[in-house]
Amino acid sequence: MGCATANPSREPLISDRPDFTESTATMKRGEVQLEGGDTFEHAASVKTNTIGELLLRIGLASRAELRIEPGSYTKVTSPDGDASGWVDAAVGTKLRLYEPPNENPSFVPTVSLIVLTSVPTGSAEFRETKLQPEAKLAAEWTLSDRVGVATNFNVSRPRDDENGRYTVFEGSVSFGFELTRRLGAYTEVFGFAPQLSSLGHSRYGNTGLTFSLTPDFQLDLRGGMGFNGVQPDYFVGAGLVHRW
Repeated sequence: MGCATANPSREPLISDRPDFTESTATMKRGEVQLEGGDTFEHAASVKTNTIGELLLRIGLASRAELRIEPGSYTKVTSPDGDASGWVDAAVGTKLRLYEPPNENPSFVPTVSLIVLTSVPTGSAEFRETKLQPEAKLAAEWTLSDRVGVATNFNVSRPRDDENGRYTVFEGSVSFGFELTRRLGAYTEVFGFAPQLSSLGHSRYGNTGLTFSLTPDFQLDLRGGMGFNGVQPDYFVGAGLVHRW
């Protein structure tokens, strides 16, 4: 929920990064936005660096966008051995289902639906042999001129050789703050609940900043930690967004 410098001819830039929570905003028809970055994670003795995190958003209509994720380059270092390569790409769409008539505070949120699936294009170490579909229901409320809250409720259906196809529920709550016309901040919590007794639930918290260099170019920083009984368990990242 970043902020942007006002522009008489364009809406403020709104990105789906750097937080976990997806926004309800969709690209205008004909507009293109590219988002990307790098994240370093450290959990117990496992270190992971994800480079790319690319998301290409293309406006198809007034309330619909195409979403393409080419896949990130990932390097994992652990006592059991190292691995590196490309993770699977993904393709999907975001549909804006409801938007209040104005931006005044309201109990009725803006609502969007994201549906996507992975495509088995990654390196051998990370490629999945089957599609991994997911649906995300995003909602946003305006609390004041400078504060908003967003939530996501996600359902995914991953499949692996050990467990077959199973369900994972995901949820998040993110508070966004417009600190100045160029500087935004957020804080959020999110978690994952696999519906398998052999897989535990996980929970995280994180915070970050967005800075708009121009109405169409944004930088971001973020950091967070896990509440999973594992030490250390943290991540840091940085990224950028450009709109055409």
